[in-house]
This record gives sequence, structure tokens and C-alpha cells, in this order.
Amino acid sequence: MTDQRLRELFRDLAETLPEGSSQAGELWRRHTRSRSRRRWAVAAAAVTAALAAAGIVAFPQRAERHGMVTPAGALTPSAPATRSMDRAPEARAEAGLPGLAAALPGTWADIPVVTAASGPVLALAEFGDGRIYMMKAAGRVPLEVKLADSEDADGNGGTPLKPNSLSPDGTKAAFPQKDEVVVVDLVIGQARRYPLPGFNEVVLWRGERLLVEQAEANYLLDLATGKARRQPYKGFTGVAGYRDLRIVSPAGGGWTVLQEGGAEVRLDVQGITDKGGMPVGVLGNHGWQRHGLVAKSASAHGRPRAADVVVVAEIATGRVVRTLLLPWGDAPDTRCGKGGCPVRGWMNQDTVVIESKDRLLGWNITTGALSRVAELPDEVTAYSLRPV
Repeated sequence: MTDQRLRELFRDLAETLPEGSSQAGELWRRHTRSRSRRRWAVAAAAVTAALAAAGIVAFPQRAERHGMVTPAGALTPSAPATRSMDRAPEARAEAGLPGLAAALPGTWADIPVVTAASGPVLALAEFGDGRIYMMKAAGRVPLEVKLADSEDADGNGGTPLKPNSLSPDGTKAAFPQKDEVVVVDLVIGQARRYPLPGFNEVVLWRGERLLVEQAEANYLLDLATGKARRQPYKGFTGVAGYRDLRIVSPAGGGWTVLQEGGAEVRLDVQGITDKGGMPVGVLGNHGWQRHGLVAKSASAHGRPRAADVVVVAEIATGRVVRTLLLPWGDAPDTRCGKGGCPVRGWMNQDTVVIESKDRLLGWNITTGALSRVAELPDEVTAYSLRPV
């Protein structure tokens, strides 16, 4: 087998894995999804043979718990050479969009309450009864943990369930609380409380660590040791994903930038977003990183009527590769809420998940196609999706 063919087989297999996963068990569990069984059988057999020839043996692991490993490289999905702009249909026409196959049912109101269910946790959701549930393919299971409302320095309360509470592998959940962060092992049902003084409002997973954001300070919390290290920045600018990425947009105008470590690049959203900026301090609207790309929504530039725009850009260069315009529409057929139409994560390599009022949309950044992912009933007050 040539080196080129081996690389192609590895790339085909890697396209179906969540970022950061290195488990052979994940390859085995997912091999029936998205691609034909015949292609997977040939590819998997060839790769296994190549690994064996090199003296490497891979052992399948349990499907419900996967290690969280920071990827060594960045795989960027195919992106247009020039910026592409897409436009969503009017809000009243969303119901006519094609459905996008997903593990969770398309209508969350149809998911029954059960006391136990096998399989991975696909999402967390808080319903009108005030309880948080683990959402699985077979039903929603109540999460047995005592939590208080998230609270800020002004006394404003909010749900402890945040858009990035669920870990990328679906085995843990993190909830910011005043003076502590609660982390629940969803496999064994055990909770651990980490003391962290202050009004903790946002949690962002960083492998086996958490970036905890407060208005006046940010901390990197090591879940193994319980030690928290204060960061040289503060506020709510972090991006969900494995990389320690931030989107900084000066309130007084000027260039929006992507920051990672000591590096900084301009995010070229001039003429795309309102005043060339990105939302600052909007707790339910942060960026989402996947491989070499980042996605985030903002108010659209120069619109005579209200509209949001979702921006996907290259992390290394700040170049915008694709945008999606989401006109809010007229009452009663409107989309977007007080916080706009936020990005809620990624599905596979190419699809960004966007909240459009009581519906989740999937936007394919390679083809520009828009699909319906799920319908959220009014009783769902908060949720956190597992990227797949």
C-alpha cells in the first residue's frame, strides 16, 4: 500500500470522529453511520492491516466513555476559495426545509421521560419543571444533582445549564455556581464540587480542564487536581472547543481579533457584522471552534430591518470563508430572540447548528444548504448539545 493511499484511508476514517477523539472504539461504533458499509469495511480493514504491519495494535473501548485528547493537528474541512454568502428563507418558510438526520428525535416534545436508558448522552436539557435531563435516543433521564441558579454580581439569576455544559464526549457536565463549579460524571452519576470564589457564569471545556469565566476574572480549572489558575484576561470572550481561543471585539469600535496564546489575527468582519464587531458579554452567544474554523453569530451590517449573520472564519488567518444571513422577519413569524440567533455547536465536519427561536437549524458550510435539526417545545428553557 502506498503512503498516499494510507493517508487517504486515515482521512476518510477521521472525518466521522469528534475532534479530540483517538479511540479505536469510536471508529468501530460509528462505522455504520454516514458512509456505506462497504466503503467502511474496506477502509477499516486496510488501515488495520497497515497498523498491524507497523507493530501498532488498537483495542476497542466502551462506547459510552471516551478519552478527551487534544488533537495534535488541525483538519480544516473543504472551504471555498472565496467568501460565500448564503441567505436563510423567511422564518415562516423554515418548516418547509428538509430534515437533517440526527440521533435525537426531530421533535423534543416526543422524547419520553424514563428512569434509565442505555446509550450515550446526546444533549442536556432543562424543562419547564425546573429539572435537567440527560437526553438519549431512548428517552430523557432526570439528572439527580442539587444545583442553584447561576448568579451574577448584580443579583441576576439564570439557569446553571449553559450551552457548553456538556463535555464533548458526553460523559461529564459542568455547571457554574456562585463560589463553586459543579462537575457531574454522567456515567456513574457522581458529582464533585470545586470551590472557586466569585460569580461564575460560563464554563468552556478544555480537555480535562475547564475555562471558567466571570465578569472580573477567568480561571483555568484542572479537574484532576482541583487547582484553578487565574488567566491574564477576564470577561466572556472564550470560544467553545479544545483550543484556548478568544474573540475580542472592542466596545468602542476597531478591529475584531482572534487571540490564541500570544498570537493575534484580525477577524475580517468589516462590512459583514454591525460596526465590524462581535457580541461582547452576551452569555448565550459565544464562538464555537472545530478544527481550523470558528463559527459565531452577530447582528448583520447595514440591514434596514433586523437580521443576524453567522460567520465562519479560518482561525489561522481570520479570513471569513462563508456567511449566512438570517432576517428576523415580521411578527408573529419571527426568528431570533433577545440574544439573536446564536451558534449552538457543530454537527460533523461541515455543519453548524444555529438556534432560530424554537428550532435548531443545520447549515452546511460546504454546500450552503440549510436543514431542520430539531423542534424545541416552549417548555425547554435551556440546553447543551454534544458535538457529533
